[in-house]
Amino acid sequence: MTKRQPNIELLRLLAMLGIIMMHMMNHGMVIMFTHPGQASYYECWSLFAPGMNSINILILISGYFLVGRPFSVKRLAKLESQVLFYTILITLGFKLLTDVNIDFETWLYSFLPVTSDFYWYVTMYFGMYLFSPVLNKLISALSKSQLKMTCILGLVLLGAWTNIIFYSSGLNVAGGVSIAWFLLMYLCGAYIKLYYEPDGRWKKKALVSFGLTALLPLSRFLFEFLQTTPLEKIGLFEDLLWGFSVFYQYNSIIVIISSILIFITFLNINIKGETAGKIINTAASASFGVYLIHEHSLMRMLVWEELIKPYNWIDHPYLVPAALGAMLALYAVCMVIELSRQALFKIWESDAGYNTFFDRLDDKLRSMWNGRN
Repeated sequence: MTKRQPNIELLRLLAMLGIIMMHMMNHGMVIMFTHPGQASYYECWSLFAPGMNSINILILISGYFLVGRPFSVKRLAKLESQVLFYTILITLGFKLLTDVNIDFETWLYSFLPVTSDFYWYVTMYFGMYLFSPVLNKLISALSKSQLKMTCILGLVLLGAWTNIIFYSSGLNVAGGVSIAWFLLMYLCGAYIKLYYEPDGRWKKKALVSFGLTALLPLSRFLFEFLQTTPLEKIGLFEDLLWGFSVFYQYNSIIVIISSILIFITFLNINIKGETAGKIINTAASASFGVYLIHEHSLMRMLVWEELIKPYNWIDHPYLVPAALGAMLALYAVCMVIELSRQALFKIWESDAGYNTFFDRLDDKLRSMWNGRN
């Protein structure tokens, strides 16, 4: 098992907090009920922006740690069991404890969460991991310059190109919600692992990445302002502001550069102190569980529409502190649940028979992959 690095685990934790904030602004209907001219409008889009980096960062971390590592069915089984635990248990809980109607489709999706795209990120991650042996073979066959050029070409074609030729659907990767984008980010994370040497200097990198992230809401505000000028007659601003905007996408050039810079920044941070490292590692180990809990379709309604209700903070001076507090509180509650699940699952994950079965299965698949069967 790869030893957890507190600096990367801190980044993983912050990335999940960013995702929670993004969901709060979106699923919590803050974005829906605010309008240009309101202070809350500019606040909510600014709070939304950092979370746009989070998906790229999480994939970069995966590529960083998975490059060169053998494929493992045990890893997939462990991930699948975690996902099933929450999809089935939460759905069952709503069936028994609430009057919410649970239709057949919801039950089907709960028992088949990966293939049903119950969580889009999980489905893409599974696809990426299944393809990782091929990616690792490709990476090992390419020289440093070849891998670098592959990453650059991919980022230009699937990222920058879609910002420049924004009015065309060619080379569309659904704003980064696609397997093609996950595979490309995996290659970038692998390149950083293999060829980047941290130098301990992180402050300037952090400042630049912060500035780039701030450009996201500013770009949207600029497009909206231009719509009020004679330039609006050009007729392209509707395309620029489609969805959240041309730059509020995981594969936008701003998000790409800021995500990579943030990742490199944390590679250069040295967290001292064994106690601090343990606390960070423990809290971050629950991050995926936090995602599975709060982003379950039934929990999404309960959390944002009935419990937290962040739309009630619109036009109040406490919108930002309330959102930050709710973000931390939600993570803390879900973390306790996930750590409890981890303790429960250790009972059979440490079982000799369980591990022997998957070790033999992994050996069999590696033999087949290497042409020995």
